[in-house]
Amino acid sequence: MANSYTWTFPALERVATEGGNSDVIKVIHWSIEAVSDSDKDNLGSWLSSKVYGTVGVTQEKGESFTAYNSITKDWCKARILAHLGYTEDELKTRLDKNIEKRKTPTILTGTPSGW
Repeated sequence: MANSYTWTFPALERVATEGGNSDVIKVIHWSIEAVSDSDKDNLGSWLSSKVYGTVGVTQEKGESFTAYNSITKDWCKARILAHLGYTEDELKTRLDKNIEKRKTPTILTGTPSGW
């Protein structure tokens, strides 16, 4: 089984000016989704797992300022992973485990067939 992973960054919140800099990023909205390429649920959809959140961004002393139009997805990813305290591989492993749990659930839901 191989999973594919997709990072998205739907919004970056910024302030117009701060500390002599313009367009300063303050909050990153993000998500990462893992999708199985081999396992489907009972409705025929590929099994997936998604994590999303927001991360506040501060300018650390001694750190060079990155201009808004120079911000990259990798820059955002590095900030998110540092905030979470995970490597990207550790985060992917957590998503993989969630998909595995969906493959073999321990709690089942539904109604009796006679209803």
